[in-house]
Amino acid sequence: MTNMSELKKRLGELNNQTDRFVEEFREYLQAYQTPDQQNPPFISYFTHSINAATDFQDENLLFGGFHIKNLSSATIEDLYICLRIDTSDPFNFSGKFNNDPSSINAQAIPATWERFNHSDDDKEHWFKLGQGHHLKPFDDVSLSDFQITWENHVPFSCSITGFVYTESESDGMTSLNTINIRM
Repeated sequence: MTNMSELKKRLGELNNQTDRFVEEFREYLQAYQTPDQQNPPFISYFTHSINAATDFQDENLLFGGFHIKNLSSATIEDLYICLRIDTSDPFNFSGKFNNDPSSINAQAIPATWERFNHSDDDKEHWFKLGQGHHLKPFDDVSLSDFQITWENHVPFSCSITGFVYTESESDGMTSLNTINIRM
């Protein structure tokens, strides 16, 4: 349990560091904006931590978050994200989201994100903000604590890219960073 609490503490520190980076980035955009340019309505980015197993029978673990910061004075009502996990290696993906929002158990435990199928591509994992959730002006929302696990005794390579879709950004905006793993 100590490792999990240390991992959560470290992830919290990384989130704070990233929040400072986002604020500096927003200030930079405002300072260097030309009159005919507009700030992006939001930005998105990943934070993550990896627990590499030392025993070949254990699993490796990526513990991550995908964060969206609203930089505008408008509320974003319809927010969708796609996490594209590019790998040919076997892995398990899980997190704090509803897979079936109509199920009785899902209604008893409300989640911010609902997973849905939008593509036949099994590399794409689509989510939408749950009913009653939206992104208020200058606020942020996160798909927190998603996990990717893979076996330790085989090589693993993976790239994760995030995309955010809204009514005003129907073509999607790519995240500021990606997660790249090669073990």
